[in-house]
Order: sequence, then C-alpha cells, then structure tokens
Amino acid sequence: MSKLILILFVGACLSVVYADNNFYPSVPASISDVETHRVGKHVVRLIRSFSDEGFLFIELLKPPEFSLINKRVVDKIKVTIYGRERVLDFRETASASIEKLRISEGIIKFQVAFYVLRGGRYLSECEIDANREKLPEPVCRHIPEDE
Repeated sequence: MSKLILILFVGACLSVVYADNNFYPSVPASISDVETHRVGKHVVRLIRSFSDEGFLFIELLKPPEFSLINKRVVDKIKVTIYGRERVLDFRETASASIEKLRISEGIIKFQVAFYVLRGGRYLSECEIDANREKLPEPVCRHIPEDE
C-alpha cells in the first residue's frame, strides 16, 4: 500500500512539473532587453538581442489595446563606407551588436558594431523615425575609426 501511495505522489509531482514547464511561455536566452516608450499617440516596443547575430525588433503599437500597427526587424543595414554603399547583413558576420539604443523626440537611435569575418569592424550610427504609421528602413552613417 505504501508503494502505491509513493508512486501516486511521485506521479502527481511529475505531472505538476511537466504542466508548469508547458504553461509559461519561454523567452529565448538571446533576448537581452525589452523597452517600451510612448511616441506621440503610439507605443514603441524595442526588443534587443545579444546573440552573435544581434538584431533589433521594433513594434509600433496602438494603445489602449496595444494592437500591432507595424513592425520592423533590423538584421541588416545599408551604409556608405569610404565612398562605397554596402549592405551589412548581421547573419553574414563574425558578430554584430546593437549599442547605445535610445529614443529622442520619436527618433530611435542606435549604433551597430559590425565585426567582419576576415578581421576588423565597422561602427555605424542609425536612426528610425517612429513618428510615422509605418516604420521605415534605418538610415545609417558610417563612423570612421578616427572619429
């Protein structure tokens, strides 16, 4: 009889552990930061990743129900480097990171540190205007090493 009670107890504990693991949504470990900001009549949610393939996920939401108006994933940028326009794709690099993320007067500002596979890095400063109904592509400028 005591073995039956022990088996039932262990079974109940395991089912609670299993149910708890499946009940709560999981957030990937690469998500390092989530911020929300009020921009005019909208709310902007910024989700940043610190994985090797860094990215910035931006959502434009309409309060009070927080329905999604528009979204943008920044996983590559266009920038002119020493007179040549380039597309820096975060998935085709040794590493990329989003740094100095902030919002000022409805403009999302951030820096991208892009580490090249064969050595070296490019630092770019980017802006996205969040005052619109649709989030545009980031406008970026290269920051030379001597700046």
